[in-house]
Amino acid sequence: MSAESAEPYRGPEELANIALWEFVLTQLEDNLESFLEGQSLTEQAREVAADWEPPADLGPLPEELVTRARMLSKAQTRAYAQLRSESRTNRKQSLLIRSVPGPAASAVYLEVDG
Repeated sequence: MSAESAEPYRGPEELANIALWEFVLTQLEDNLESFLEGQSLTEQAREVAADWEPPADLGPLPEELVTRARMLSKAQTRAYAQLRSESRTNRKQSLLIRSVPGPAASAVYLEVDG
């Protein structure tokens, strides 16, 4: 008697969907990693927004990738919170800098005889 595989049969469409989901999750993880490594936020945000779109033929999330997708979602939420915090700090610093008066006009002539 031979031991049968415990994995269910998966058709070509299901295998293609799993591969596509793995590709998409890897892309999102790579983008998050770039953010966490300190790449210029403005540069990265523009790159991601301009270049990435979810595939139109992305099927339902495969069960075996649910945990990975949830972990990614939580990491993205933490990164978003960090970005919002940094943005608020930058705005406060910008307001502080703008509140400092500029240099005063200097005298054109200097009286030396007193």
